[in-house]
Amino acid sequence: MNRLVIFVLLLCLCYAIEGYAQNEIPDSIQTHNLEEVVINARFQHASTTVSTYLPTSKQKNAAQNAIDLIKIMSIPQVRVNPINENVTDNFGSDVTVYINYLQASKEELTGLRTADVRKVEYLEFPTDPRFRGQQKVINIIIREYVFGGYTKLTANENFLAGLSSQANVFSKFTYKRMTYDLYFAANNWDNNHEGSSYKSDYSLLNEGKPLVVTRNETLEKSKFKQNQYPVTLSATYSSDKIQIRNTLGFQHIANPRAYRSGTLSYSPASADSYTYERNNPQRNNSLSYSGSYFFSLPRNFSFDVSPVFNYTHTNDLTEYSASNSTPIIRQAREDAYNFRMDGYLRKNIGQKHSIMAGVNGGQWSNRLHYTGTNVYNDSFRNAFAAGLFGYNFQTQKIAVNLDAGYSWEISDINGFKKDDWYPFTHINIRYSMNDRNMFSMYFQYASNTAGITEKASDILRDNELLYISGNPDLKNSRHTTVNVAYTWLPSNAFAMSAYGRFWGLHNRIFQTYRHYDDGKALIRSWDNDGDYISGSVGMAFSLKLLDSKLQFYANPKMSFNKITGSYPLSYNPFNLSIQATYYLNQWFFQKIYETPQKGLRFNTNTIYHNRNYHGLSAGWSNSDWNIRLSAYNFFNKGWKNSTWERSTPLYSEARTNYGNDYHSRLNLSVTYIFGYGKKVQRGNEVGEHSGASSAIMK
Repeated sequence: MNRLVIFVLLLCLCYAIEGYAQNEIPDSIQTHNLEEVVINARFQHASTTVSTYLPTSKQKNAAQNAIDLIKIMSIPQVRVNPINENVTDNFGSDVTVYINYLQASKEELTGLRTADVRKVEYLEFPTDPRFRGQQKVINIIIREYVFGGYTKLTANENFLAGLSSQANVFSKFTYKRMTYDLYFAANNWDNNHEGSSYKSDYSLLNEGKPLVVTRNETLEKSKFKQNQYPVTLSATYSSDKIQIRNTLGFQHIANPRAYRSGTLSYSPASADSYTYERNNPQRNNSLSYSGSYFFSLPRNFSFDVSPVFNYTHTNDLTEYSASNSTPIIRQAREDAYNFRMDGYLRKNIGQKHSIMAGVNGGQWSNRLHYTGTNVYNDSFRNAFAAGLFGYNFQTQKIAVNLDAGYSWEISDINGFKKDDWYPFTHINIRYSMNDRNMFSMYFQYASNTAGITEKASDILRDNELLYISGNPDLKNSRHTTVNVAYTWLPSNAFAMSAYGRFWGLHNRIFQTYRHYDDGKALIRSWDNDGDYISGSVGMAFSLKLLDSKLQFYANPKMSFNKITGSYPLSYNPFNLSIQATYYLNQWFFQKIYETPQKGLRFNTNTIYHNRNYHGLSAGWSNSDWNIRLSAYNFFNKGWKNSTWERSTPLYSEARTNYGNDYHSRLNLSVTYIFGYGKKVQRGNEVGEHSGASSAIMK
């Protein structure tokens, strides 16, 4: 009974407290309705260590692969070439793309599931040892997998420009700490508009007296076919202190037809009209291996080593015949190998300092057998070894990266040996006032190494008036680079990077012409002559409007080029890239435009002038499908790609190049993804791997 009374009293007390809470709370502490509070996240910010960009869901849905996502995001410090999809900085230097701190090639990135991307980082001289000393890096951070993965199917077809069909399958599977990637593709091209027309002036000798012969080679018909079948398998082990990746690749490429024909005429005029035919079928098979081994050691040490090996076997047939001369037939069989090893030991000292010691070494070897008009058996070898030391200092406001080393190279061209010793250094300084402003300056002194094709001693006939060869006695060229840039990220709606560059190539390797066969023909070879001085200034910026539904990007650039020495030349072109993007629910629309890209080639005195490039794309996507239809270059008539002009005392040339890159065409691209398992682990995609570089002269 007492318990019942106590319970009733407690119940009454609860009701009394509730009534007081509702009716007797003073006005000063009464609740009030608040206005809406909106918190805007920062989608981009900069520091001395990294510039970070968070892609929106609209951007990830619209992108079909990793390179496409970088292009759509309009990151102001980098540029994506719309034709070959190379990723560079605004200065034109390569930017290496990583996924979750492991390097991936451009082709491998086609398999990325863009919905898994969390953020995209741009880094200059990153101190993280997993980047293995790379100078410019984009690191794509994606969601990881604990078990399972996905398969991605991609089909890409061009219309109105001949056959251009590309299809690939990428599959990823993760189990605990292991991830396996498989990639295979079938790519086929077949078109009738590939080749060049030449108007060339040859300064020859006729019985010792000067004679200028103008040779006109006019393209009338062409046929180009290529079939490409790459297969690549990658296995990755990842833990907190160890990353190991091994990749094996095979690729078959066949060009069963590379045919051109047309008319041939000479001035002083000849009585007859001539015709010519060229054909260059080729087939090669490549095997490749690349490894990546990273270990985090006690006492803030880390060690990594990256071995690479490539092998390519090539059969190459070159046929040239003119109605007024003896046919030229050159059959080349080649076995090409190259291997390289990079190793780095690093130690962090406190929070601000780190030091690094590294060694690099490798060799390129080519065994080449020519038969036909010219018969040669060649053995070429280029080898190198280098050692370097580096120091990094980093705070929230300032970062300094220094490295310097010494390199040794040797070339062996059919027993003719030549070596070279030279120092190199890189200095990068970054200053960040806050997370919206960053200034950087970069200096480099290094060497440009002549390739095997420039050093080959063979003499091959190209046409009735021209022979080609190399120069085993070539010297390497030194170069100096200075880059400055300022990045401003004031808000999510605007980003800008202003930049300037100086590049000086000293004692450059230059293509030269000399009299041959008593002056009845010319021979094209290589020499060291003069300097190449290049500079550029520009500004890249992106602007987002309408809650990021409308996005603009522009990159105007002015370049300055000058060649000194025996054949001085200057050329100062202006280039502009523009991109506009609009998102509407699951739809995506994009317009791109590039003014004609122009420039001066440092090793041939060639001024090139490409056509303008423009395109309009519309796409639709959901979680599994991404479908895009694009129309390119519909205001361009004809098949002309570019014009080249060059002039030397003995040879000058006006060349018109034809192809599909700047011709009007339609493109349909479709991707489909299906997943399996649970999300949470690695994300390093694998794709086609190239083989060893060829020494066959063209």
